[in-house]
Amino acid sequence: MASRLGYPRGYCMRLANGQGWHLIATEEVVAWVEKLAFIMELKQCAPNGYPKLIFVLGQTDPKNRGQSISGLDPNIQENLPKSGWKERKFPAIKIWNHHSVPDMICEVGHEKVYELDILRMYMALYPVFEMVQYSGGLPLHAALVERDGMGMLLSASGDTGKSTCCGRLRSPWKPLCDDETLVVRDDQKQYLAHPFPTWSEHLWRRSTQTWNVERHVSLSAIFFLEQAEADRVVSIGSGEATVLINHSAMQICHQYWHKLKSEEIRNLRKKLFENACELARSIPAFKLRVSLEGCFWEEMEKVLS
Repeated sequence: MASRLGYPRGYCMRLANGQGWHLIATEEVVAWVEKLAFIMELKQCAPNGYPKLIFVLGQTDPKNRGQSISGLDPNIQENLPKSGWKERKFPAIKIWNHHSVPDMICEVGHEKVYELDILRMYMALYPVFEMVQYSGGLPLHAALVERDGMGMLLSASGDTGKSTCCGRLRSPWKPLCDDETLVVRDDQKQYLAHPFPTWSEHLWRRSTQTWNVERHVSLSAIFFLEQAEADRVVSIGSGEATVLINHSAMQICHQYWHKLKSEEIRNLRKKLFENACELARSIPAFKLRVSLEGCFWEEMEKVLS
């Protein structure tokens, strides 16, 4: 992905609702972006009209700090405002945005530490989540499983059974991811779900696992996991579903919000809750009580048939 000669190629992230990003990098962080693209199974592409997410190495010279485009190649700078960029701080990275363009600049730190690199990759996805949120979608702390082309979410807090349930499923059920799912809404107000990486696999286990984040399935139902003596599915109303969906989304979003300004957080919370309400009204939701050894997916099939 050259950045010194001509306009750089990059990686495409296309979502099912027509939104997307073109990920490009300056020479110093090309290897880092290549690894991010590998984990998310993104393919190389030329500029394609999508907003650019431009990755750069953070400035170390105090005189240049705050001048987010000063180190960019001339071909990238050409269509970007020269000043007026707004800095947003996140753990391990900075993201710059400008009111007049959809493109964003992500500053990656200089420290060569494996764990920090993985954290930066996770944090660098904030613009993706924010764009989706303002179009009616949500990132959810949930596994995504598929059966006969239908997508179902298994939502629960950490270490409460999502991964175990995914591992117990039998054909024709297929797990697509076991921790984080991005739900988008298209122009017809249909909900579609994308599998996203389980970053802890890379952070703690140094896994080589990858996830095809461009793959998507139509969302048919949401199941909230509970441990129980016997397998059972219990239907819940849209009010309770809204609360649970909102909580699931907050488990993802709060990790990005704690360094944002309070007014910005209030607006994001409001939009998130509105999206949870609409999702709860549109997609059936259930509590899924799961035993240690039962065939819980058979109970799911009863309410899906």
